[in-house]
Amino acid sequence: MFDGRAVAFRLPGGNPALSAVVVNGDSFAAVDGREKAVYLYSAQGKLLEGFPTVRAYETIVKMGNTGYLALPRCVCRRFSYRVYVLNCAFEEVGCLDLQVLEEGDCETLMDLFYTEEGEILGAFRYGLRSFDSAGNQTSCEKDRSLRFLYNVARNGALTALHRRLEWGDGVTVSREGESVTGILSCRLALRDLLPWGEDGFYGLFGYRYQYNYLLPVYKDGRLCLPEETALLDFLQNIPPCS
Repeated sequence: MFDGRAVAFRLPGGNPALSAVVVNGDSFAAVDGREKAVYLYSAQGKLLEGFPTVRAYETIVKMGNTGYLALPRCVCRRFSYRVYVLNCAFEEVGCLDLQVLEEGDCETLMDLFYTEEGEILGAFRYGLRSFDSAGNQTSCEKDRSLRFLYNVARNGALTALHRRLEWGDGVTVSREGESVTGILSCRLALRDLLPWGEDGFYGLFGYRYQYNYLLPVYKDGRLCLPEETALLDFLQNIPPCS
């Protein structure tokens, strides 16, 4: 079970994982944006199964109990806001196009998240946009001072953002107007945020290219980002990759 401890895993092809999603309390899945596959792991990081897919996905998120939403690595502007729908077996069963307003901004869709209310959150380069289940934009929070917004995740009333700030990349967790921000260690690359438990978040981190780590970044009401001086302690207490 996920209990706030770190988890290490390695993808079969040796590529860095770009996104991960908790399937249930005993497993998670990961994608790398290169291989046409979704890989399923135990909560301890052991590879359980690989599911072939019709395209390579670089982002995957849970869509309630019915399946998943996924983003491919897209270089075609025509399909840059297209989101694919997968069933519980990671089979592609449909797609929808996010109806982004103010397209003249040419913003890049960096990440997405599906909320418990059926809302789709899109992390764009300069801000956060919300969409209904049909892909229609319902709100937009833009802030060009952010430079980049990389990831978004929500857990109940908590919202977590991974973004670039003036003094480095950081994670901000907010609830009802109150927020706390922490700066990330430059030794680890944060690639995704995952809700965990009732009020926590895990981060998907990369270290030395092909090794991936799920580390808690928010639990018990506080940020717990791995710091530079504690990095070796984290790695020494993570079981070897399977």
